[in-house]
Amino acid sequence: MKFAHKLTLALLVVLAVVLSLCNTVLIGQQFRQELHTAQETLSADWQRESRAMQRTLVAPGSGSLAARVGSYLQAITEQNSLACAAYSVDGTSLYYALPTAVPLSEVEALLAQDGEPRMVLANNHTLLCAGTVVLPERCITLVIAQDAAPVWQARQARTRNALIVELLAMVLAGGLVLLLCRRMTRPLEQLEQASRQIAAGAYSQRTAIHGSDEIASLSRSFDEMAQAVEGTVQTLQQNARQKDDFVAAFTHELKTPMTSILGFADILRSGEVSPATRRTAADYIYHESKRLEALSGNLLALMGLEQQPPQLEAVPLGRVLQSLRRALPQGSPVPTLPRSDAVVLAQPELLCDMLYNLIQNARKATPADGKVEVLLDETPTRLTIRVQDTGCGIPPQELARITEPFYMVDKSRAREQGGSGMGLALCARIAALHGTTLQFASVPSQGTTVSFCLQKAGSQPEVEP
Repeated sequence: MKFAHKLTLALLVVLAVVLSLCNTVLIGQQFRQELHTAQETLSADWQRESRAMQRTLVAPGSGSLAARVGSYLQAITEQNSLACAAYSVDGTSLYYALPTAVPLSEVEALLAQDGEPRMVLANNHTLLCAGTVVLPERCITLVIAQDAAPVWQARQARTRNALIVELLAMVLAGGLVLLLCRRMTRPLEQLEQASRQIAAGAYSQRTAIHGSDEIASLSRSFDEMAQAVEGTVQTLQQNARQKDDFVAAFTHELKTPMTSILGFADILRSGEVSPATRRTAADYIYHESKRLEALSGNLLALMGLEQQPPQLEAVPLGRVLQSLRRALPQGSPVPTLPRSDAVVLAQPELLCDMLYNLIQNARKATPADGKVEVLLDETPTRLTIRVQDTGCGIPPQELARITEPFYMVDKSRAREQGGSGMGLALCARIAALHGTTLQFASVPSQGTTVSFCLQKAGSQPEVEP
């Protein structure tokens, strides 16, 4: 059963209970009022008849009192259709004209009660009223009866009409409540459909239910959860893709030098070769072995940075730049390094390695007559370092992936220059360990600028917008 049908059924049950209670209370109140009115009418009739009997029988007449009482009551019974009875004080019946449906035992019980006058409901359909009438000879008990069946019949008619009206109201209210519940639960159906679609893989599905009630709030929370799930799935997919690319690139990077080494080693094993051929083979084997050594060293360095993050310390930037000047090999273009007295929070060896790799990448992409320079921009709390070149530049579609391990924009040129695609990956990781990121700005055929920020020692870190 759907939630809308359950909600409709529950509301109809509540409505039926409320209507039944209201009808019961109203019908019961009307019944008690009508019964009380009938009792008051019967009491008034008894008062009138008892006074009339006293006036008529006040003077002594011929015959016994029982005969005169019987004659009088018979006369008013025939004239007024009044059901009545008379008893002496000792309980002897003087006259009896009560309805046959009235049990005699109930009449005797009424006579035994106290009070003037006293009243009882006999057989659930007849009201009896009894009281003492004082006559000259003696006192008698006058009992008169009144049919109360119309009161019960009216209650039954009201109950029947109320049930009919309640049934019609339930049918009409059921239709309206069902429409209203379906409209109210429609957002829940949207949430259910969205959850099924997301479970099937449509992670971009959203509900977008507007409003200020709890369902709209649930919708917003659901959409936020779906967005988080979509982001997590995209991250996992990206990580899986990068892992596959890493394995493929690593395999290729191993295969290429190993193929060269095996090929030239096979030439040397095949027999006597000329000295020139032997030198060429030895050079290739040495060159490719150095590539494998550099590759393994870069991988070990990257894994070491992942496992044991370094501790940052206050480092004079000038000392790092001085170490960098000594480490850079000779060649063109000659990089231009600034001088600085700033003290930054860094790990000096890693900072020097990062600058070294960035400058070497810039030199490899820049012709001999080009320019490679390191620029500094200072604020009271931060220092921005920019490595700028006038080289070949990087296509815009390649910028997002250049820090991935083994990724190379121009693979043939990189391998000719001894590159393995690990330099920028190491730089990106070193920058992250310093609490910053590498920012790339490049224009093809004009050059590239790589920048990152360092916090100055003794200053509070700024919150980046």
